[in-house]
Amino acid sequence: MEPMPDATSTPTAEPLVVMGAGLVGTLLALYLTRRGHPVHLYERLPDPRKAGLREARSINLALSDRGWRGLAGVGVTDDIQKVGIPMYRRVMHDAHGQLTYQPYGQEGQAIFSVSRDSLNRTLLDLAESKPGVEITFGQKLTQLDLPARRLHLRDVASGREYDVPYQRLFGVDGAWSAVRGAMQRLDRADYSQQYLEYGYKELTIAAGPNGTWQLEKNALHIWPRGNYLMIALPNLDGSFNATLFFP
Repeated sequence: MEPMPDATSTPTAEPLVVMGAGLVGTLLALYLTRRGHPVHLYERLPDPRKAGLREARSINLALSDRGWRGLAGVGVTDDIQKVGIPMYRRVMHDAHGQLTYQPYGQEGQAIFSVSRDSLNRTLLDLAESKPGVEITFGQKLTQLDLPARRLHLRDVASGREYDVPYQRLFGVDGAWSAVRGAMQRLDRADYSQQYLEYGYKELTIAAGPNGTWQLEKNALHIWPRGNYLMIALPNLDGSFNATLFFP
């Protein structure tokens, strides 16, 4: 997929508002600014790039062709590959320690293991580097007046509350979306939610001596055990981010 060409039209005076500066919000901002729009993102959480903030719990992402096409559309694949590790095959670990291998495609084809936090930080840097993109962290959406096109926000640190008018609003504020909650209070809104019958626990397989990988580096490791399983994806520091899925 070729990167989207830069817009040649004059940008609109009023910024488009994006509620949420996670993976979707930052990538959306890159697409919008490429089309010539100024963009203002508001995020409830603090800036994850700030010193002293611990990395949030997160399952590593396995980026395949669909994800890369989305990144290629704004020309950032090279930047993202720097924080990822190619995985050319699955390694299946049976109960007796025997290994079987399942290639992901033809020789040289791979999916990439990427830390969600590293991906978010990189996309934030790329978005903020674009003229016309502004990101404000620590802003909680407390009320949304859709007919009046107005956000009511609270600064988490100071408690100050203020209104932000908008012409176009994109709600990408996660599973517990405040934007979606406001839309549900309007007429003709339908929403359903289902919970899976299992949970997960994140584990870490530590790096070996001198930051070496203790399992095959360029592979996604799977321990299938009937109604539960564990997977492990490699990290750049030699560790593996493992996830145990259990009923």
